[in-house]
Order: sequence, then structure tokens, then C-alpha cells
Amino acid sequence: MTMKHFPLVLSLAALCACVMPEGAMKGGNPWAAFGAKRTVAPQQPAAPDYIDEVIEVVTEPPGARILVNEAPVGTSPLRYTVRRLWRGQPGYMALDTVKVEALPTAAGQCVQSGIYGQGATKVPALVSFNMTSCAPAQK
Repeated sequence: MTMKHFPLVLSLAALCACVMPEGAMKGGNPWAAFGAKRTVAPQQPAAPDYIDEVIEVVTEPPGARILVNEAPVGTSPLRYTVRRLWRGQPGYMALDTVKVEALPTAAGQCVQSGIYGQGATKVPALVSFNMTSCAPAQK
């Protein structure tokens, strides 16, 4: 290269630097300036704000009306999918508890209930109640 072409080459290099798209100047794919697409890492799916758990409710004798979280869901024995929501601030979140009640259908039976999933623990897969197990009356 001769000295008389040096200013021309220098101005051409400066001009190319000015018209170069920013995508190639930020790093990544050096060919992005020429229309090549940048590859982007796939984003992680957002964590759901709930979990679904399946519980099986069995009573002795069978046929008791079952309520889960105050809502009637059928008669025993039954399988039910309960949705538990995450509550609280990030870092201090806990799952909703699940209340299961069995209502009597005959004389000599009593209401049976239980609260499950305290402290974000898993609800037991099998919940069973003896409908004739009544607590003695308090005096």
C-alpha cells in the first residue's frame, strides 16, 4: 500500500465502522451485522403458582359425603385432585392447607375431619376416617 492511498483506506475503515449494525458490536455472533440471526438461549418456564395433588378418601363404612376445603366433592370412597396455591412473599412462601371432612349418613356416626399439608408438606395420598369413632361428650 502506498502512502497516497493510506488516507483513503483509513477513511473507508472509519466509514465501515459507522455503518456497522449494533448487534455485531455488542458481542455474540460476529456475522449478525450481515443478516444472520442471533441465537437466544430458551427461557426457563415460569414456576407455576400452584401444585395439584391427588388424594384418595376412604371411610368406614363407605358412603359418607366428602367435602374438600368446604366444597362437596362426592361420596366415599373417591379420588380427588386438589389444587394448592402458593401464598406469601418470595422466599417466605407456603402452600395452602387442605381440609377434608366426612359427613355422617347414618345414626351412630360423627363428623370426621382433618387438615393436611401444614408447612408446605405433601398431602397424604390416602386419607381414611372411621365414621363410628366418636369422641365422648365433654362435661
